[in-house]
Amino acid sequence: MRLATVAALIVLTAAWACAQAETLLHSCESLDGVKVGLGSQLEERKLFISYAAEHVTEGVGAIGLFGRSSEGATGNTYISIDVPIEPTDLTGRALVFDASSSTPELSRAFYVRAYDASGLCALSWNSWNGELTSEASEFRLVPGADFGTISWEPGRVEVDDHTAVVRLQFITGTSAKGVVFNLAVDNIRAADAG
Repeated sequence: MRLATVAALIVLTAAWACAQAETLLHSCESLDGVKVGLGSQLEERKLFISYAAEHVTEGVGAIGLFGRSSEGATGNTYISIDVPIEPTDLTGRALVFDASSSTPELSRAFYVRAYDASGLCALSWNSWNGELTSEASEFRLVPGADFGTISWEPGRVEVDDHTAVVRLQFITGTSAKGVVFNLAVDNIRAADAG
């Protein structure tokens, strides 16, 4: 009995320590300050709070965005959710969030970028490997490192200072024409890189 109690205390302490190592950056329960970045010119697009169980991993909502690519589009069509956060130091930390898409077969591109107060890109990752699935998945992006098939994008980074990130950008894109595609993001946080 005593061994079981000690083991339970160790597990609870470890879980508490992990929880303490994370800082919530945005709960994704509100659209206050959130904007459509890429895709704002699309005739059909909408930024909204999704209450769909497959998008929500914390609380009751997730930030969602859908857009319709033009029938006559040349090249790819992109949409992005731009999320303001309090100035955050991501030096040696991971950007952690949950993301999904109701149209994973169309939403093949997935980019994540972070900006400082001057609008300079401090962090950037990208993939065209269909990272988004219909059920929310956790992503843990560490500055300077790949995450599975999501690649660190050093050529896009304009500043090496990660101490004051104030805006995050979550992007999806499609090469299909005349289709609706989307993205949902929830539970954005910073965590220890390890």
